[in-house]
Amino acid sequence: EPRAGMENPDGQAGADAGLPPPPPPPLDAAGAGLGSDPAEVLPPPPPHLPGGAPHEVAAQGADGSAYPAEHASLNGTSGDAAGYQATENGAAADEMAEPMVPEQSYEDAVASAEEARLWDVVTADCLDFDAWTALIEETERIAESNILKIRKVYDAFLAEFPLCFGYWKKYADHEGRLDGVNKVFEVYERAVLAVTYSVDIWCNYCQFAISTYNDPDVIRRLFDRGLAYVGTDYRSNTLWDEYIKYEESLQAWSNLAVVYTRILEHPIQQLDRYFNCLKELTATRSLSEILTAEETSMYCLTVENSAQVLDGEAHPNDVEKTAEPEVSSSTEAEDKAKYVSIREELFRKAKEYESKIFNFEQAIRRPYFHVKPLDKPELENWHSYLDFIEKEEDINKVCYCSSISHHIFV
Repeated sequence: EPRAGMENPDGQAGADAGLPPPPPPPLDAAGAGLGSDPAEVLPPPPPHLPGGAPHEVAAQGADGSAYPAEHASLNGTSGDAAGYQATENGAAADEMAEPMVPEQSYEDAVASAEEARLWDVVTADCLDFDAWTALIEETERIAESNILKIRKVYDAFLAEFPLCFGYWKKYADHEGRLDGVNKVFEVYERAVLAVTYSVDIWCNYCQFAISTYNDPDVIRRLFDRGLAYVGTDYRSNTLWDEYIKYEESLQAWSNLAVVYTRILEHPIQQLDRYFNCLKELTATRSLSEILTAEETSMYCLTVENSAQVLDGEAHPNDVEKTAEPEVSSSTEAEDKAKYVSIREELFRKAKEYESKIFNFEQAIRRPYFHVKPLDKPELENWHSYLDFIEKEEDINKVCYCSSISHHIFV
């Protein structure tokens, strides 16, 4: 596999950088359609997957990145990855997965001469990124099926460079290939604890969940958990697109319409595409297919009350006569137009805000984490961006941008 990290060695300059813990999830997560409690975790994965495949995820770049290949994007956040305590927002590890059988320590793995030499190098200088990537490649080359050696090198490397999301993805892939889904689950939980604000790692985790779980509610909770953290990221469209593809695969049209509506609340890139897709969905599906049960009930109650007023008489028992209310076909076109117009207002507000931040976002040449410092123009752009956000008094955006910029500056 190409040494993606060598050309753009993303990460942070050591675990001793002393970064603060990630800020809490958006303050309006419960009321703004952002999803469920971010502290929720997946239940234990099933012991066997359909078809017997231990682990299967959608194709990604060599480094697991959703960014262009030239970025060699590797992500993460600071933290004690090596001594990690498998907790995220109060959720303990024993609530996440089944108890593991005690296993052999990776300290028992015997290193080759070249591995030993490289271990000596990184032990002497734990911030020598090139030596670390060379050690990982050497270990993968000679110990392809030795999970103990692979764990040893990845755990040690990610303790020093936890911002490298691509290596978390590679680590999870090794676990899936050699030791099954339980360990993959564990690696991804460690990853989202370390790389909470990485769109890419949430994409990887959701792809793993889709290939592992048969319960749509479980998968939706994971999507919503990730989007509560990164759903307002200007480049979060890759995660939203995964969610859209999943709902389309289930032909869950009302859920898909809700996802599109949620997207239109945020000034992210490609808003025009999402709004056009929503209009196409509305045009090709009946309103009863795209309305949620709650929306349908509210709509039918309104229609019925209006009809009673026109008749000059109220019929209290009429609502009970309709177990599953349906949208009146006589007003379908008019109601579809109203449905779209409400969402068009969200779209226009988001587009207006996007126009204010567009230049700032375009000036960000490196939206991922990297061991090399940013150049002066990009640092100045970040400071100007933060000043603008603070003037807008968008506290959630300030927390998010502050967290991202702090990690990038290190």
